[in-house]
Amino acid sequence: MLLCTVALSAAVMLSCINESDAGCVQYAAKPSLVDGNGATRSDAAVKSITAYLFSNGRFDHTLSAESDGRFLVSFDGTKTTTLVMFGYPDNDSLSVNVPKEGEDIENVSSSVLKTRGNLSPAGFYCGRYDYTPSKSDTLKKEISVKMQSERATVKVVVENLISKYGSGGSYGIELSGLRSSVGFDGTIGGDSITYNPQTTFDTNNNLCSETVNTLPTKKDESVTVNLYRDGMLLWKISDDCQGNSITLSGGDNKAVVIDVMRMTAALFSGSAINNWNNISGSTTAQ
Repeated sequence: MLLCTVALSAAVMLSCINESDAGCVQYAAKPSLVDGNGATRSDAAVKSITAYLFSNGRFDHTLSAESDGRFLVSFDGTKTTTLVMFGYPDNDSLSVNVPKEGEDIENVSSSVLKTRGNLSPAGFYCGRYDYTPSKSDTLKKEISVKMQSERATVKVVVENLISKYGSGGSYGIELSGLRSSVGFDGTIGGDSITYNPQTTFDTNNNLCSETVNTLPTKKDESVTVNLYRDGMLLWKISDDCQGNSITLSGGDNKAVVIDVMRMTAALFSGSAINNWNNISGSTTAQ
């Protein structure tokens, strides 16, 4: 039996996933937080990062970081392996389904908590590295595992509401079509979530919701915005003015601006949110 003899930290005993004649490939994996464009960023809200190793799609073991922030991992040169990293803000901000040995990667996830309003916390990141056996493998290799935020923020602004429907009654906004969990395989899933953010009228009589911190939308699903008056549905929309579904990706910061007079909705991102009131509701979504 051929065993790797590379000297590693005594804090973590690393061996091949399956000690065999195939030998080991030793990797030093360092997490790297990135924005939606792949640019490196920092985020003080991330308090800890844990790595999970899956061999042929089945959970093998958990890894902890070394003092320099790297994760030392051994890959069996005969098996496809996935290294998943999650960044967590604190111990009680999420429900983490810690996998059991041999559990399928598709069956484990981290979920937002109902007790915290199903809101996605700051500092929640996910990344993965897929190892495929290769004849060109070197004994040692350093890799960067890019981790993207699993938090998206969205608010709703409704223009011309008073002009169309009047000032009487109680108006409310509801966001539906969102989900509760992020799988260790990177998929969004879990239970369906509906948010009812608090609303206020600004000085221009636009109805504005508070910002909702949520997970990204699931593949092939979209956000639906429902507008109510005294509990009765007035208006609903799930597409922007170009007919594109309203979706959210990790790290997004978006505003959905609805013009009820024109029956249109537009999306604005990042710094453009601050200028939404200078741009017509029928402007091309960004």
